[in-house]
Amino acid sequence: NWRKPDMLFNFINKDNSEEGKVDVAVTESVEIYAGNTLLLKPTSKTVKDFKVLSMESMDQTIASVRNSYIVAENVGETQINTEVEANGKSYNLVTSVTVMAGELSVKPDVKTMSVGETMRLKTMVSYGVYKDISYRSSNLNIATVSQKGICGYVTGLSKGDVDIIVSANIGNVIREKRISITVENSKKKPIPISNPVNGSSYTEDDEWKGSRVFFGRYEQDNNIGNGKEPILWRVLEVKDDTVFLLSEYGLICKFYNDTYDSVTWETSTIRKWLNNDFLDQAFLKTEIDAICDTPLKTNNIKKYGSSGGNKTIDKVFLLSNRDVNNTAYGFKKGSKYKSKTRRLQVTDHAAVEGYRNKTNGNTCWWLRSPGITNYHAAYVLTSGKVTYSHFVGRRNDAIRPAIKLKRSSIIFGDEICDGKYSGPMIIVKDE
Repeated sequence: NWRKPDMLFNFINKDNSEEGKVDVAVTESVEIYAGNTLLLKPTSKTVKDFKVLSMESMDQTIASVRNSYIVAENVGETQINTEVEANGKSYNLVTSVTVMAGELSVKPDVKTMSVGETMRLKTMVSYGVYKDISYRSSNLNIATVSQKGICGYVTGLSKGDVDIIVSANIGNVIREKRISITVENSKKKPIPISNPVNGSSYTEDDEWKGSRVFFGRYEQDNNIGNGKEPILWRVLEVKDDTVFLLSEYGLICKFYNDTYDSVTWETSTIRKWLNNDFLDQAFLKTEIDAICDTPLKTNNIKKYGSSGGNKTIDKVFLLSNRDVNNTAYGFKKGSKYKSKTRRLQVTDHAAVEGYRNKTNGNTCWWLRSPGITNYHAAYVLTSGKVTYSHFVGRRNDAIRPAIKLKRSSIIFGDEICDGKYSGPMIIVKDE
């Protein structure tokens, strides 16, 4: 991210004689964007062996030099003095440096939104980086904006025109971008689901609270003669483009891996089963098409030195140890604590191969995270605590699938009930 230099400086001895002529060159001037780096490398056509003695910036607040790289710190101008030694003599080479600020771009480039709608704005900077960023609304009666990381989340409150002003510090220069939005009265029926109640203040006796939906079908009452039953899911997260779902019940009990081997989520047999057998048994082809291909990173367990393995892309997956501690998903934080938000019951069909606690009917369920070694995997106990000490090929514990659905591919049908919980049936849109 720098512009082509205009020319190279050639430096010669003071005596200017042909015998003493030395041809050593560096870039005369460079323009570089704040936050970027550029290698500054002297060259020579006539001298085979020359030595760079030092490189020094005249103003290190504008640009510094580290291991022969110019580091653009802040907007402004400075010089880099490079001292070289050739044929027993030293020479000083000068490079003029101009550090510039890139321009802001905001995606998506929206013009309208509806009352009650929330939209995510993501801001980037061309040819560089920003030090910090902020969002504000020109009229809080029409739309508010909250910030999470580098993104701003705009919510329409009432009909009218509003500007969302994005401010970013780029090399100590403030750049602003205004996004003009017209908020219109909502023409769409609000979706009948929402994000769960945040679990940050939960005690161990608080149960998970949030929306539930039905999607797909799987054998659950262990009566094959009456067909498969609709699968009940918890809604863990609702976003503009996806709905994150976790099965309410353990649908089957299986090993994490069929054999006692060192495995990761990527290489486990449970991952293969979920994305082949379960996917085909539980969903129609149109429903499979509505399920996202979700990129997953399974983190290492640093405490034990066990590996999470390579990144994967899956339609069906298990939650990680971090997921079941995420209060935004409605869970109580703290793996070592008991919590009803993490407790699970299995269907009659799953109980044939698994087990139920005689006191409360709960069971254990697998997570995709590794355990104390890669011969072990993490899972949730009947108390809601998370443990890391059971072999991947030993415990026939419950499988609790998770999926993400494409918002653009689904609609919400009539509400149904499984006898304990109720929620709308998710229907895939006709193409």
